[in-house]
Amino acid sequence: MWDNAGAMRRITRWLFTLVLLLLLGAGAVWLYHSPHFPIKQVRIEGDLQRVSSSQLQTVAQKYIRGNIFSADLNGAQQAFEKLPWIAKAQVRRRLPDVVEIHLVERIPVARWQGAGLVDSDGRVFQAATDETFPEFDGQPGTGATMVAHYAEFSRILEPQGLAIAKLEYTPRSAWSVVLTNGVNVRLGREQETPRLQRFAAVWPGILRAQQGNLDYVDMRYKDGFAVRHRNRDEETGATAQAEASGAAAENQQ
Repeated sequence: MWDNAGAMRRITRWLFTLVLLLLLGAGAVWLYHSPHFPIKQVRIEGDLQRVSSSQLQTVAQKYIRGNIFSADLNGAQQAFEKLPWIAKAQVRRRLPDVVEIHLVERIPVARWQGAGLVDSDGRVFQAATDETFPEFDGQPGTGATMVAHYAEFSRILEPQGLAIAKLEYTPRSAWSVVLTNGVNVRLGREQETPRLQRFAAVWPGILRAQQGNLDYVDMRYKDGFAVRHRNRDEETGATAQAEASGAAAENQQ
């Protein structure tokens, strides 16, 4: 074999590669434990309104220590994303001595069935706040759909000076809206947006004057709507067809 020039060249290449790998490994270990390359700056970026500086400092001190190579950036990123108000975190090293942290804070939209909050992406999370939000009452996994409907419904109601106190989405996929004035608007399982638009159109001329005594307004009729007053002694239909179609509307709930 020692007289085989080809075999000797292959062995020499393997030995050279092994030595190179050992040197690279030794260099990496030295860099990891070296007192040189200290972290001189930690930059935190993001529009943060609700995350406390003490929470951020606790995570940074635990994971971003040592030198720029030994700092546990993956651990820091996971720890930041476990904070209640953080939706997403990115942690990067910028040689020679800077760690950059970019944080995206959750934007709360509503309270979820009285426990927890719903963010703008429709994700339910637990966080402490005394802020006032509307309430969502829906099924698990429907947060994103409810956030989209809430935004759309709010745009329809806002020109009339109306706001949503509670948005309901039943197991049978029926929608209803409870306004901040206490009026319940029943929209049913289909055409919920056109029905709410119709409600907003008739609100100023017919319903606004009665709002103090309105229990609900049922918009689940093809050409009209029905109203029940809070004394529950009287129910009126906006059209003859609405009165004739009451049973059919109840089946849409």
